[in-house]
Amino acid sequence: MKENYYAQNLNAQKLYQVYQTKYARVRQYLESEISFVRNYLHGTEHVLELGAGYGRIVKELAPSCKSIVGIDISKDNVEFGKKYLKDTTNGYEYT
Repeated sequence: MKENYYAQNLNAQKLYQVYQTKYARVRQYLESEISFVRNYLHGTEHVLELGAGYGRIVKELAPSCKSIVGIDISKDNVEFGKKYLKDTTNGYEYT
């Protein structure tokens, strides 16, 4: 059976490394992505993120909403995400 491209090339550890970039322009984009959504939250919302990866956005938005759930197809991403979100009391990851 052919390897799953997503699992092989876009796994949690690789995605985490990508998002730890030192390039200012890329960091600015990532931060503006979060800010755009955060501006629409009032603290009472229950948020669902589809394709959540390891929970980067879940962790960033959790303080701005009542709860946030991230769903991803990759078990590897979700397992990594559960560790990444261990101190986030209102953010959850599921496959």
